Amino acid sequence: MAKKSLNFFPLNTSTIMKAQKLFIALLFLGFGTQAFSQHVYPEVIDNCYLDQFIFESDSTIAKLDKDKIIEVITTGWDEKTLKSAEGVLSLQVLVNNRGASCLMSIQNETNMKTKKMNLTETINDNLKWPRMPQKVSVIMVLTFDKGKIDLKRLGTKDKKSLIALDHQ
Repeated sequence: MAKKSLNFFPLNTSTIMKAQKLFIALLFLGFGTQAFSQHVYPEVIDNCYLDQFIFESDSTIAKLDKDKIIEVITTGWDEKTLKSAEGVLSLQVLVNNRGASCLMSIQNETNMKTKKMNLTETINDNLKWPRMPQKVSVIMVLTFDKGKIDLKRLGTKDKKSLIALDHQ
């Protein structure tokens, strides 16, 4: 007598093809989400429209005077806060083709509270760049030391490691 095989999960060609299509769709969805949610710093600000954008890699694309950037970011800070500020504030700002800014992510290693700095509103409303052909992710590091503020621009070629860029 021939043995009967028990088939608990009947699979036909149609079912297999549907499963493969679903797998491929989920795979692309996962990579798409990863590719477009490129937040550099751990504190993510979810108020930017993150369609396609590029990172600065070898040189600055979004050009704006270093002192102007510092002036805008520190707008509203009192003199005591500016003089007593110590540490490093890292920012990732998305600049659209019209030159408008949107704060994407932050890493605050200063002696100031992030909320008190009012960064999101200040940057989104006041940091204006010249028009450019496409959206650009601008990565900046502000160092506060003994009443002085230094700004460095960073870029990335591989979206994993950051490199210093020459400013302007």
